[in-house]
Amino acid sequence: MSSNNLWFNMVAGAVLATGLGIMGLRTLGDIVYANNHEAVGFPVEVAEAPAGGAEAAAGPELMPDWGTVLADPAKTAELVAQGDKLHKVCSSCHNVEPGSANKTGPSLYEVFGRTAGTHAGFAYSDAMKAYGKAWDYDGLYNFLKAPKGYIKGTAMAYAGMGKSSDRVALVAYLHSLSPSPAALPAPDPTRDPAQAAAAAAAAPAAAPAEGAAAAPAAEGAAPAAAPAAAPAAEAAPK
Repeated sequence: MSSNNLWFNMVAGAVLATGLGIMGLRTLGDIVYANNHEAVGFPVEVAEAPAGGAEAAAGPELMPDWGTVLADPAKTAELVAQGDKLHKVCSSCHNVEPGSANKTGPSLYEVFGRTAGTHAGFAYSDAMKAYGKAWDYDGLYNFLKAPKGYIKGTAMAYAGMGKSSDRVALVAYLHSLSPSPAALPAPDPTRDPAQAAAAAAAAPAAAPAEGAAAAPAAEGAAPAAAPAAAPAAEAAPK
């Protein structure tokens, strides 16, 4: 009888140990292969495409009015500080110090006003060299939004900066990377959304093209007056 109990206890213990082992392996697997790993690298914010014709309804994006945005020194200093923080994402590929060497990308010191594709010692893509324009406010702003969309064929790997406010701050920062920053352009009221909307509302309606048919009268409107009767013919002389 005791041998049977011993055998039963051994079998029960083996089954229990096996079950506990399986449960332990499953728990260990859940810990090792959990799907909550922290993302590696820098987040890149990409502008989202507007839904179903929203872009056409809103019209083209107005460029920043640089002469107004950067006119206040205190506000400009805040933008430069914000742009400095944003540039940390780019620091692994670009130096910004005076006389600094090129890295994966060219040095950005005094990039403002520099002709694209000409910084000494850097092997630019053919697309960048073909672009060949001097970097200014609008050019940098558009390039930062979508590098590969603005200059097709560029080797720039950065996907783009979606927020316009971030791009304005980064342009202000790049503008500051010079012993004598470029002069600000004059304020341009046409780039102010409120003033642009007011100007569009105040614009006179276009006159109908010559030869176009007149618009039909509204339903229920009084008919036009009949033309006056022709004068009686002069009596023939007798």
